[in-house]
Amino acid sequence: MTQETARSASRAEALHRQAVEALVAGRLPDGIALLEKALLADPSSAAVYIDLGTASWQSGKPEKASRHYARAVKLAPQNPFTLNAYGAFLLEQRRLEEAEPLLRRAYALKPDHYEIANNLGLLQFRRGNMAQAEKLLLAAIRLNPAWSNARANLGNVLRATGRVELAEKAFRDAIRINPENAAAWGYLGELYNEAGRVDEASDCLKKAIALDPSQPRPWMALLALYEVKSDLEEAEKALEEVRKRFPESPGTIIFQAKLLKRQKKTAEAISFMEKYKGMLKKEKPAHSINTFFFELGQLYDRENRADEAFDCFLIANKGQRQTDTKQMDPAWCPGVMARFRKDFTPALAQAIVSAPAAPDDRPAPVFLVGFPRSGTTLLDQILSSHPGIRVVEEEPVIDKMVWHLANTRGEVHKHLLAEEIARTGKRPWHLINPCYPACLGDLRPAEITELRRIFYEGHGNAVADGKIFVDKMPLNLVHVPILRRVFPTARYILALRHPCDSVLSCFMQQFSLTPFMARFLDIEDGARFYDEAFGLWDQYQKLLPLNVHTIRYEDVVADFQPTVAAVLDFLGVGWNDAVLEYDKTALERTRISTPSYHQVTEKIYTRASGRWLRYRKQLEPVLPILEPHILKHGYTLD
Repeated sequence: MTQETARSASRAEALHRQAVEALVAGRLPDGIALLEKALLADPSSAAVYIDLGTASWQSGKPEKASRHYARAVKLAPQNPFTLNAYGAFLLEQRRLEEAEPLLRRAYALKPDHYEIANNLGLLQFRRGNMAQAEKLLLAAIRLNPAWSNARANLGNVLRATGRVELAEKAFRDAIRINPENAAAWGYLGELYNEAGRVDEASDCLKKAIALDPSQPRPWMALLALYEVKSDLEEAEKALEEVRKRFPESPGTIIFQAKLLKRQKKTAEAISFMEKYKGMLKKEKPAHSINTFFFELGQLYDRENRADEAFDCFLIANKGQRQTDTKQMDPAWCPGVMARFRKDFTPALAQAIVSAPAAPDDRPAPVFLVGFPRSGTTLLDQILSSHPGIRVVEEEPVIDKMVWHLANTRGEVHKHLLAEEIARTGKRPWHLINPCYPACLGDLRPAEITELRRIFYEGHGNAVADGKIFVDKMPLNLVHVPILRRVFPTARYILALRHPCDSVLSCFMQQFSLTPFMARFLDIEDGARFYDEAFGLWDQYQKLLPLNVHTIRYEDVVADFQPTVAAVLDFLGVGWNDAVLEYDKTALERTRISTPSYHQVTEKIYTRASGRWLRYRKQLEPVLPILEPHILKHGYTLD
C-alpha cells in the first residue's frame, strides 16, 4: 500500500465513523453526504456501500439503495453480513427471487448468526414454505433468545398455520422481551382482530403506531378495524393522518374510496380511484394492489358498469392467484369433494341413520348452510335480532371435529401434517384422511360425546343460554353426515340464491384464501365448485332423513315479512318486530367476519338480486355447469 493510498483509507475510515455518528443521531442527509465523501476517498469499501444503501433506503430511495447494496456484494461476495444486508433489503422490497440466493449464501457462510437465520426464515414464510420458515426462526431464537424480532416472525408462521394460541404466546413473548417492538404489537392487534377481540386489537394497533408511526401496516389495520365496525368518525380521523404520511400508498387510496362509498358518493370514489388505476395496473401484483382492483370493481358494479367491473375482478383475481396461492394444489379441493361423494355410500348412510343416538340433555343446534354469497350473513343478522335466537358465525368447529376423528381414527398422522403445512401453510390434511367420512357409521357413544364436547367448547358454550342456537358456516353443507351422526335431531336452514349470482358474487370478493376459497379466483372453477357442493348436498338429502327449511335470498329481499316469518315458525319461535331492524343489530356487533359486513348494516336493498344478468356475456361459459341447479332450485335463465 502506498503512502497516498494509506492516507486515503485513513480519511475514508474517519469519514465513515462520522457518518455513522450522524446516522445514529438521526441526521440522515448529513450521514449520506459523509458516506459519499468516504467513497471518494476509498471506492473499494464494501462497508461504506452497505451503510449508504441502508441510508438511501431509509430516505425513500430504493433504486439508489439497490445499486449501493449490489456494489457492496460485488466488492465482498463472501462476506455473510454484506450478503445478508442486501438480501434483507430485497426481502422488504418483495423481490424474493433475488433475495433467496443471497440469503442462502449468507446462511451457508454463517449458520450461527441469528439475524441471517431470521431473514432466511422470513423469506421462506413469504414464499409459503411454512415448515422451513418455522425451523429457521426457531434456530434464530435459540441463537439469541433475547432478540424479540424472531419471536414476532415465528408468531406470524404460527398464525398462518392455524395455531392461534401459540401465535399469541409468540407475540406476547416478543413484547415481554422488548416492549418497544412495534411490529409485534401490530401483529398481535391483527391476531386479536381476526379473533373478534376488537377492543384489544384496537389497543395493540394504537400501541404499535405510537411506537413507530412511520410503518403503514398498523395504520391500515386500524383503518380496516374502524371501517368494519362502521365507526366512520374514527376512520375519518385516522385516514386524515394516514393521508399525510402515506399519500400515494394503495392502502390509503383504497380506504379513501371505501369511506366515500360508505357515504354514498360512488361516482366520486370512482373518479378518485381512476387517477391511480393506470399506474397500479403496471405494478407487480401485491395484496394491496389486488384489493384496489376488487374495490374499484365493486364501485363500477354499483354504477352498472359491468364490463369495467368484470375487468377489474379479472385483474384482482389473477393478482391474488400470483401472490397468495403459489403453494396451493389446484387439484386438492376437487379431489376431496370427489372422494366425499364416492365414500358416502347408501350403506354408510344406513349405518349413520340406524346407529343408536348418544344421550344429550341439550337441545340440538340448527345449522345454517349454503353456498358462500347466498345471503347467509343477511339471514344471520335477521335471526340474531330475535331475542330467542343466538347465531354464531363462521366458527370452524366442525373442522375441529373432523380433525379429531382423523387424529384418533386415521391411518396417516403427523408426517401428513408436516407435509401439508410445508406445502400449503394450512392444515387441511384431515380432509384427505381416508377415515373420514367412512368412520361415521361405527362411532361409539363415547366418541359422540367427545365430538359434542368439541362442538360446544368451540362455540364457547354459547348454547347454554336457553336460546335457539344456530351455527352459521355455509360450507358445512359438505359435512352434513357428521352433523347428522352427532346431532340426529338437528335442523337445517338451507340458504339459496340464484346460482349465477352466488358464483359471480364469489368471483367479486377478496376472500382470505384456503384451498376451498381459492376456487373462486376463476369463475369457471367457482361454478364447478358449486356443482360439486350441491351434488354432495343432493346425495345427502337423498340418503339421509334431514329436517330442512329452504329460504331464498330473493324472497327475503322481495317479500321480507312472510319469508322471515316462515323460518321463525320452522325454528319454533314467534314473530318479533326486532327482526325488522336487523341493520341496527349488525351495527351493534363488534365485528362481522364475512365480506358482506358493509351490506348487512344497510336496510334491504335489491341491487344484488339478478345482478348476474348484467354479466350474462361473461357468464356464458359457466351456464351449462349451473343450468341443472338453476332449474332444480326454481330459478330461470332469464
